[in-house]
Amino acid sequence: MAEADKDQRTHAPTQKRLEDARKKGEVALAPEMRHATMMIGAVVVIGWTGLSALTGIGNLVTRLWGSAEDYHLDNHGARDLTAGIMSDLAITLAPVMGVLLACALATLFLQGPATLSWTRVAPKWSKLNPASGLKRLFGTRALVEFAKTLAKVIAITVVVYLVLRPRFGGLDQLVGYAPGAVGMAAGRMAFEAIRAVTLLVALLAIADFIYQNRAFIKRMRMTFQELKDEHKQSEGDPKIKGKIRQIQMQRARKRMMAAVPEASVIITNPTHYAVALKYDHGAMAAPVVVAKGVDAVALRIREVAKGADVPIVEAPPLARALYAAVEIDRPIPIEHYAAVAEIIGYVMRLARQGRQSA
Repeated sequence: MAEADKDQRTHAPTQKRLEDARKKGEVALAPEMRHATMMIGAVVVIGWTGLSALTGIGNLVTRLWGSAEDYHLDNHGARDLTAGIMSDLAITLAPVMGVLLACALATLFLQGPATLSWTRVAPKWSKLNPASGLKRLFGTRALVEFAKTLAKVIAITVVVYLVLRPRFGGLDQLVGYAPGAVGMAAGRMAFEAIRAVTLLVALLAIADFIYQNRAFIKRMRMTFQELKDEHKQSEGDPKIKGKIRQIQMQRARKRMMAAVPEASVIITNPTHYAVALKYDHGAMAAPVVVAKGVDAVALRIREVAKGADVPIVEAPPLARALYAAVEIDRPIPIEHYAAVAEIIGYVMRLARQGRQSA
């Protein structure tokens, strides 16, 4: 079933799905980006404050080695000695550790907007299931991560060896050097090794970033049913929207039919179209369409008009033109003024004749 569901996930994830995943803390994170950022930070820090840090450590070693007889290693003296060493080391290494920490935090922002999700830290009983744990431990992703880590360790070891190999022959010459000089030599070797490793890790980070993003998009793929469900949630259920439109049309039709008895004339096709016009001389600039319809609606308009003694005039071209061009409660366009004025004038003459004969 899982394989079948996976095979059905052939559609690219929508922006909403990616945003929902981000809110849950599910984002594409490349661990190598964090390592590369920290290594770059280490190179910058060592190149910037390496001399002062190594000098400080060398001076500390010199004081400890050269003044060993001055220290009393009783309870009080040992405590003061330890506190002094830790304080000196903290002051010396604070810039290095601060930059490394800042680089580690900056990695989160380099890979996308930072997000805080309690879903990721909330306890899940499923994680306590041994079967699930073994599946995660020996799954495809775990094996890929293990292979990446092993390959990285091997590559870093080879690079460090190739960089430091030319200096191995001169290590015996450091015997008898002052501690500060030994520290400086070791610092130069460490800086060269870190610089080479940083370049390697940066290349690995770029490759890992591309791989993690592609793998994340693949995991976020959607089935056709998921696309439909999401569309329903965002746009509304089509059945419900159709029902709402039906109710709105029914209410609009009732209001329209209620306006037919007040119309001045009904223009028909004669059977397929019916348009009800209302015109109040002096109060309206142009006749207004108060109702219109085709087939069954047109028949209903004619029936209501007959019941209310509203004149009905057959003018097929004009009825079709008004039905297509004018919305309800809107005045007729100027190009139909002449034809409509002729019909309304005819209706008014009939009305006057009826009153005179009465």
